[in-house]
Amino acid sequence: MSKSVGIIGSGGVGKTLGLGFLKQGYNVTIGTRDPAKLKEWKDKAGEKASIGSFADAARCDIVVLATLWTGTKSAIDQAGPDNMKGKVVINVTNPLDFSAGPPPRFAATVENPGGAQVQAWIPGARVVKAFNTISANIMIQPKLEDGTADLFIAGNDEAAKKEVTAIAQAWGWGSVNDMGDILMSFWLETFAMLWIYFGFKNNHWTHAFKLLRK
Repeated sequence: MSKSVGIIGSGGVGKTLGLGFLKQGYNVTIGTRDPAKLKEWKDKAGEKASIGSFADAARCDIVVLATLWTGTKSAIDQAGPDNMKGKVVINVTNPLDFSAGPPPRFAATVENPGGAQVQAWIPGARVVKAFNTISANIMIQPKLEDGTADLFIAGNDEAAKKEVTAIAQAWGWGSVNDMGDILMSFWLETFAMLWIYFGFKNNHWTHAFKLLRK
């Protein structure tokens, strides 16, 4: 039986990752507050895709958190932290504050990064920060004209990070770099800020990071 993936969040990131998981043979449920806005996505996604509540998504084998930061805690509460107990939760969400308009401000600290906050909100889950330093359309197509992008991940559970690494490799990522425990998600989130500010300054949104070694 195929593993199921539940995606909490129905924006561009959630929909794109959902299609990526479907192509790898997973059953995918996107959890949303507004099912009507996913009708077009469902028609495209096919029979292995479904739409449900946040709790429906959280009951799947693997969970992806792809919400706006301001709605993340509420979405987790609605999904039910107990539904994610023991599961791999891929945290794509960045702690961004858009209250003053774009570009966003960073809404975390080195002592309390977004990834660590998410882990605290779902203490029984195995949270892995990943796929947060690149635009949605490149998350599952990381091969660019200048080469293949590298992925950076962080989390407390070694087995969970290995599972996320395997997912990334199946999508064609280059090197997957384990940066350590969930507190190290701060540096992944600051990478996201660097990516965002480069995009705004240069009006360019198809760039990515590559770690070069000698």
